[in-house]
Amino acid sequence: MSELSDLVAKLERQVSEADEARQVADRLWDVSEELLDEIRRISSSVSELGFELDGYVADCDYSAVQRATYEIRGATDGDRLLPVLRQALLLQALRDGAALPDPAAIETLPELPAEEVAHPTLTLEELLRDSQRELEEREASARQIWGDEGDEADLEDALHEARTDVIRDRATRAGRHLMELCEYIAEELCPRLVTSAENGNIKEALEALAAIDVAGKEAEPAYKVYEVALSEQYENSPYSLGAAGEDLMLFEGWLGTQ
Repeated sequence: MSELSDLVAKLERQVSEADEARQVADRLWDVSEELLDEIRRISSSVSELGFELDGYVADCDYSAVQRATYEIRGATDGDRLLPVLRQALLLQALRDGAALPDPAAIETLPELPAEEVAHPTLTLEELLRDSQRELEEREASARQIWGDEGDEADLEDALHEARTDVIRDRATRAGRHLMELCEYIAEELCPRLVTSAENGNIKEALEALAAIDVAGKEAEPAYKVYEVALSEQYENSPYSLGAAGEDLMLFEGWLGTQ
């Protein structure tokens, strides 16, 4: 009888230990998935910011564009995301019974070679160069149309319109560059990060996160280019900024009375 009692007690302990092991495994799975979900949400966060930027740029809402720029940087900040990725990789290894990664290997993001940095960029020099080429083409077209048959006033109006359009397009292009940056991060870089993190591929995951971090840093200089272009548009034609331009003119008028 005592042998039977001992056997039952042993089986009960085994069942209890198995239940505890399953609970631990389930908890590891849940926590690991929570961390991976945070990694997965980077794409949707950046995509949403790109969608919002479309409206902000169309409305010349420079303050909203600036705010979105800061949010892009926050959503892609490697210093913030690396601890999340590190924990996800460690918990996955524990959950799957794999060898734990070397802590030193997941402590910092790698430096990416210049040839591997492929996110969209736009400098002020590039923007002005392309814009100048477009202006010259439009001016040549206007002179061809009005140079012979139109009077001098018609030609001057056409040239002024060409310049106004080019300056407006310059600001729009600078704003849309931020949207292209969001699209690249969300559609090109984030899937690489998610796939490599889910597969426990440490090297590829760290490199993908490093690329996201570098691309996110492009948002602030991109906004500076947009700010310069939009300021020129305001100086050239305040009313072309719509409500934003009217608000600025009212503010300047108020400053003039102080």
